[in-house]
Amino acid sequence: MKLSRIRAVTALAITAGMCIATAQAGTGSGKITRIYAHEKNGGAGVIMFNVQNHVNPPASCPGHEWAFDANTDLGKAMYSLLLAAASQGKPVTVMGTGDCAAWSDRERPAWIMVDY
Repeated sequence: MKLSRIRAVTALAITAGMCIATAQAGTGSGKITRIYAHEKNGGAGVIMFNVQNHVNPPASCPGHEWAFDANTDLGKAMYSLLLAAASQGKPVTVMGTGDCAAWSDRERPAWIMVDY
């Protein structure tokens, strides 16, 4: 009995945490208006970009741009996706993570989707 109650409370806490994280994450959409690469900490690459609409950026990173680490496989894929979308004039949709781990005042994207 106690184990099932602990599991229920744990599941509720995880679900509530996920809802709070999602509520604090920003979203973006529209055409890409700016993409640039920046050096951070003596060699780590950060890609920053802007889209036409950035709604609900977290208070901890209030800038209206996005930033991510270019040195990871995901970062390289996101960068390629952004360049392809920008070169074709395609709008994108961005979902944020709610944190600014890559750059202090820019939200880090969780995913980017090209809209056709």
